[in-house]
Amino acid sequence: MEPQISVALCADKNVEVSLHVTLYSLLKNSQHPIKINLVQKGYTSGDIAKIHRTLEQFTDKYQLNVVEFDENALFGKFKGLYGNQFNFTKLILANVLSDDRIIYLDSDLVIGKDLSELFSTNLNDFVIGAAAIETIADSLRSTFYQSIGMKKEAKYFNSGVMLMDLKKWRELDITSQCLSFANKYVDRVSFGDEAILNCIFYENFLTIDASYNHPLYPDSALVELKNPNDIFHFVGSPKPFDFLGEFIHSNYAMFYDSLTQTIFRDYKSYLDFSFAKSKRTVKLSRSYYNLLKKKVGHQLTSTNSEIESPVDSSSGETKNRSARTSG
Repeated sequence: MEPQISVALCADKNVEVSLHVTLYSLLKNSQHPIKINLVQKGYTSGDIAKIHRTLEQFTDKYQLNVVEFDENALFGKFKGLYGNQFNFTKLILANVLSDDRIIYLDSDLVIGKDLSELFSTNLNDFVIGAAAIETIADSLRSTFYQSIGMKKEAKYFNSGVMLMDLKKWRELDITSQCLSFANKYVDRVSFGDEAILNCIFYENFLTIDASYNHPLYPDSALVELKNPNDIFHFVGSPKPFDFLGEFIHSNYAMFYDSLTQTIFRDYKSYLDFSFAKSKRTVKLSRSYYNLLKKKVGHQLTSTNSEIESPVDSSSGETKNRSARTSG
């Protein structure tokens, strides 16, 4: 088997359950053999064996290349997203992989489409292709971006799915550029690789179709499971695999649909008392608070609306008979 598509994922133990979901959905919907480059930290040989067990029905469709990487030497001084520096690892993929072209994938995706068309996309001399999900003005760190001269109307991309020309990345030594930028703003780079990449590739990336990175926030509208044909990205926190994700994430059903096909089919977040899970839950405490606050607010608004405009259970019409009569 000669793989026709190369992908790369960076995963520590925090995302192990979700990694299995991402890989299963990737191969389930792939029409071509795939080389999977897994840059990981903390995975034992037993953990790698579990990945093969999840993917056992696709044995003839994939090759798994495992690369161990400890991010502390390069990125230990950066704050990282929720205190986790491992998401910076995608910045050094060109240095640890031999591939000239890859599709980078975050480990919190449900992939509902074949990736061959994306992999063969002409980058038109750009180094990366990514989905522009908003503008600089709309991004959470808009003030920072504009303070260093970025235009508020410029496109902003999410780094969870990227087509990457690693050969050109090496030629231009993008890794050094990323590290120089991060060191320059070391006290302000508290939000992971995405900020760095948006600055390095400011107005200099290929915009790919939005279907390759369809964001699903914890309170996003429910997406129907029938024939999903996007790459669904669980952005924001808490995620479906986080503590109590089964109960508070609006699109947990989509995650669970693939989870049941993996070795973690019986996984329950509320029974996971590992140190890594507990530490992550504490780091996400503000996100839990904000989500629950929003849900309670919506519930109160909905209740108040029902009180103000009671519905006739027999007809489903709003009770406002006097207004109709006078009209």
